[in-house]
Amino acid sequence: MTSKTITTTVSSNGKKTLDDLGKGIKKLHTDYDKQLKNAKTRGKLRQVFQKHRRDHQNLLKKHLKQEEMTIKKLGKILDEEI
Repeated sequence: MTSKTITTTVSSNGKKTLDDLGKGIKKLHTDYDKQLKNAKTRGKLRQVFQKHRRDHQNLLKKHLKQEEMTIKKLGKILDEEI
């Protein structure tokens, strides 16, 4: 049986992280598209891609860290219920 506290924690944190993630990805791709249009050489294209890749990896790390915090909160709630 799921407690009300667990349901609230999951739904509120999940929505927040998904909204942040969506906005972050949209901004990354907007900037990426602008930089691709302005690139004049193959080297610059590669450089733009590498930066885009790092930005994606950093965003993913941040997202996973937020989800890990949610799991820790849920673990504490479950421990208190037992």
